[in-house]
Amino acid sequence: VWIQTQFVSAELMEDQLLLLLLLLESLERKIVPQQLKLVRTHLTLASFQGEARGSFNSSNISKEEQMLTIALVQLSGVQLQKDGSALPRDQPFEAVAALFVALYALNLLSG
Repeated sequence: VWIQTQFVSAELMEDQLLLLLLLLESLERKIVPQQLKLVRTHLTLASFQGEARGSFNSSNISKEEQMLTIALVQLSGVQLQKDGSALPRDQPFEAVAALFVALYALNLLSG
């Protein structure tokens, strides 16, 4: 059990490191405000409760910045579909809430 726990812990740390690196790149590209708006507007609580599907439209940023934003959102447990809809995987609300808080704090600090 200890070895399995250690493996899961290492995997979690890798995801956290990747998320931090993506957030840093977002900060450097000055796209945090747009990402915050996307997360706030399109990935709502209703989409995680099955009441509605979230919608993800990132047309106001470059293709490379879209890929960065998509990676951030997907690391938070949301599967983005080709039609722009966002489907939660497992229990992603807490992870997306954490992403929102991180983007909000970075936006405040960089503004």
